[in-house]
Amino acid sequence: MSRTAWTAALRRGSIPLGLGIVCFVLAWPAIEDLDGLFKGAGAILIALGLIIIIATARTLTAEEKRIGRPSR
Repeated sequence: MSRTAWTAALRRGSIPLGLGIVCFVLAWPAIEDLDGLFKGAGAILIALGLIIIIATARTLTAEEKRIGRPSR
């Protein structure tokens, strides 16, 4: 896979990944009632971020192969 595809994919998936990490950090000092909520939201956001990164990189790489490398 090309470097530009992974760079674009990381840019797109960085927000859910970052929010997922923030949720896990917030779960650490949280009271017992909110602990499960933060851990669940963090797990969902991290999974979503990883899916966005992988799907975007694969799609952009396939598109580059189909039409040729984009000129910069």
